[in-house]
This record gives sequence, C-alpha cells and structure tokens, in this order.
Amino acid sequence: MFAHFRYDSFFSVWYWVLTVVVWTLVCQRTLGVPNDMLIRAGRLPEVAARVDALARIGAERAAGISDALGAALAAVAGFGLAALAALGFWSGVEVAKAAFLLLFPLAAVGAGTVRLARNVRRSGLAGEALRRRLARRRSMNQGIAILAIATAAVTALAHPRGMGF
Repeated sequence: MFAHFRYDSFFSVWYWVLTVVVWTLVCQRTLGVPNDMLIRAGRLPEVAARVDALARIGAERAAGISDALGAALAAVAGFGLAALAALGFWSGVEVAKAAFLLLFPLAAVGAGTVRLARNVRRSGLAGEALRRRLARRRSMNQGIAILAIATAAVTALAHPRGMGF
C-alpha cells in the first residue's frame, strides 16, 4: 500500500544537509539571542544590555504565541508526530521515519524554549542569571541535536537500503 512512498531518505545527501542546517540554526540562537552576543555579554556591559533586551523580546514573543495558540499547536504537533511515527515505524514509510526523527527533537527544543520564555517573562530574569539560563538552554539544545543526529545515523545504518539492496 505504501510502496509509492518509498524514498531513500536516509541515503540522500539532502536529508543530511537539511539535518545539519536545521540543527545549526537551532543551536545558533536561544530566545533570539545569538551565541556570540551571549559570550561577549560577560565582558561588555553594552552587549549585556542588548542581550537582556533581545531575550525579553524573544521571551515575550514565544510566550505570547504559546498563550494564544499553545494548545492548538500542541494538538496539531502531537497528531502530526504520532502520524509520522505510525507511518514510519509501523508501516515502514522511510520518509515518514526520517521526518519524525528530525521533527520530534525539534518539538522537544520548542517545548523547552517556551518553558524558558515563560520563566523569563514571569520572573523578569536579567543580567548574569538570564545569561546562565540562556547558556544552559543552548547546551540542552546542543545535547538534543547530538542525540537526534546520532539516532538518525543509527536508524539509517539499521535501515535496509530502499531499492532492495
């Protein structure tokens, strides 16, 4: 039934390029604050003030979207991820499995980012405490990225090659 959807996702260079680009972009910024600014903020007070401002703006934006659409987005994302998992892991549709292995960890990063945004907005974090939380969230995002890429690689190695090889 799903023979029409049999693509060699894991054996396509484009899947791996997309994976690397997505995780690079995700790990580059936390709540809209670029990593290089976060590093320089410890030495330069004017950069620290910009980091606080960017983080407050990013937190307000993410928390506001979550407040307005959070339940609907969570429902749609949950349904979509469940459908991809079912198609990929139970029905053997490789492209669904590849999409799930990319999108599920992104959902975890998104949930962590929303949690941080709500915390920043609620507690009014600023200064060194805010920079520590941003750095911790970035480290968590990097850890999720490493696990996601490793899981995709192991799945690709365990997956039988699509064209009967």
